[in-house]
Amino acid sequence: CALPISQLGLPDAVAQMPLALFVGNDPVKKGLPALLDAMPQVSGLHLLVVSPDPGVAPMRAQAQRLGVADRVHFAGALSDITQAYAAADCLVHPTTEDTYAMVVLEAMAWGLPVVVSSERYCGIATELRDGTDALLLTDPRDSAQIAQAIERLMSDSALREQLCNAGRTFAAARTWPLRAADLEALYQTIATSKAAER
Repeated sequence: CALPISQLGLPDAVAQMPLALFVGNDPVKKGLPALLDAMPQVSGLHLLVVSPDPGVAPMRAQAQRLGVADRVHFAGALSDITQAYAAADCLVHPTTEDTYAMVVLEAMAWGLPVVVSSERYCGIATELRDGTDALLLTDPRDSAQIAQAIERLMSDSALREQLCNAGRTFAAARTWPLRAADLEALYQTIATSKAAER
């Protein structure tokens, strides 16, 4: 991870520590406050926040209040987010409202284990199996639950490997060309059905 760490402007020491990734244009809706609340509960964890600067000012203040500002790194909005995926050890997405969450799919394609909100809050979770494809949060506002999920990832190498492998498989079955082919087949079915009705 040394190259991405350096390119992202993170301290060299971060390369030796677990690094969680948060990505979201609306940091509040995507659950950053609860994730920050979880940070004091997970010793040694660093967090890379990829989010536009105007929305994170209150989050910087929150990190200061919690005493974790030295472990939370605000990268702003990156033009090349692949560097963040390459540097991180996991993605944490405790969103309170997400139709699908492409960031989760992208992270899985990169082989990152994912902690994400359950289907009540996040559409992609309807297709995920808890503990097999990802770790699902029943309540993304519960900082203790977020901390416990991260701790599980950090302490269980077999679980990390399971989620990495399953995530890659999951993402590979949901590429844009495959989705386009599914959509084309659906259109063809509808067209054939309409023709038969005439």
